[in-house]
Amino acid sequence: MDSKKACTSNNQASYIRSTVDESVLSSQTLMVIDDSKENLSLMKALFESDYQVVTFDDPAESITYAQQGAVDLVLLDVNMPSMHGYDACTQFKSNPLTSQIPIIFVTALSSTENEAKGLSLGAVDYVTKPVNLVILRARVRNHMESVYYRKQLEILSSVDGLTGLANRRSLDSMLQLHYNSTQRFGFNMTLMMIDIDDFKSYNDRYGHVQGDDCLKRIATCLKAQCRETDFVGRYGGEEFVMVLPDTDLEGGLTMANKLLKAVRKLTKTKDEQSAKVTISIGLSVFNGRVNSEEQHTVNSLIELADEQLYKAKRSGKNKVCHYLASANQNRFSGSAV
Repeated sequence: MDSKKACTSNNQASYIRSTVDESVLSSQTLMVIDDSKENLSLMKALFESDYQVVTFDDPAESITYAQQGAVDLVLLDVNMPSMHGYDACTQFKSNPLTSQIPIIFVTALSSTENEAKGLSLGAVDYVTKPVNLVILRARVRNHMESVYYRKQLEILSSVDGLTGLANRRSLDSMLQLHYNSTQRFGFNMTLMMIDIDDFKSYNDRYGHVQGDDCLKRIATCLKAQCRETDFVGRYGGEEFVMVLPDTDLEGGLTMANKLLKAVRKLTKTKDEQSAKVTISIGLSVFNGRVNSEEQHTVNSLIELADEQLYKAKRSGKNKVCHYLASANQNRFSGSAV
């Protein structure tokens, strides 16, 4: 390779490496599983300055820990008395909560057959003992970077680029998840369809750049009102959806009125001093204790909330209208301002 090409290659490598947020990378968790206390101490000393490190000498305990979702990469020994490393790998890969965690075998079994076996079980790498610590550290770094980029892609694929809220794809997934949980445990769930009033007129008057800014400000406002368990996303255009788990009609209306007031109080930009930015809300409530999937699906709850949104629009805007799903009757209630 000539010097010019070498220089270009080095620059590209430096650019790729510089795109990694080191603070995020260092917050990732490396799990080390080995029956040798000495090996565990060595691995912890080697990696604790680069990542969060957790060590286990019992594979069963490590699997239980990993199910909490706090592990990004596993270094796994093979010959262990309580559980063979291949069996541990199989358990990791067969559990939906841990199947995506990459595993590197670190073992004294150096035959080609053993390596092929480990890789066939789903491991991403296979390192033999005695370990070259420099090489192992480099391999772990490469795999941790892969985890980092995968997480970034997952974020990009689930976030609306303009507002920073969850996008439609992520919203659909979370709504289904909360619906299933509500039905299983007999909770209540409130669903709100939220629409910016007269947004087309706003765009026509102030332009699309100002319109985008308005969308971002309202998105930030909605997010700021959310409780830790609530979920809000952009449904499309100027529409948003908010999911309130374990929330009945009274709680849903309380939140809806908080949103109405918060948006009314938004600080206007100097270009829109005469503009009145408000939202309308359609609200539906699902009771998992009395409603069945045959009575109400996720799509039907969205449709019910959407009907109430248009009811709020037709009755003057800047308000909430709601629907209460009941096992005995379907009751449409009036609006709350």
